[in-house]
Amino acid sequence: MAAEILTEDLLRVSLQRLSREVVKTYPQFGELLAQNMLRTCGLIPDVERAEHYRELGTLLIDLGRLYLAEADALSTVEAPPT
Repeated sequence: MAAEILTEDLLRVSLQRLSREVVKTYPQFGELLAQNMLRTCGLIPDVERAEHYRELGTLLIDLGRLYLAEADALSTVEAPPT
């Protein structure tokens, strides 16, 4: 039980930090992350929490794809001649 709480606390802290960073580049995702994160907190049934974790996981995957696409675009941009 204590390990489960510790893991959830670490997840929440990580998601809070991620939300702050995401807002800098994708403001619309920052709010979605915060909302979904809040839905995983509290004393709600496991089935409902599982659904919120699923939504949050999907959002994180979509966000990761955006960042990877941006990284690909940046890495293919040619540097201006000097």
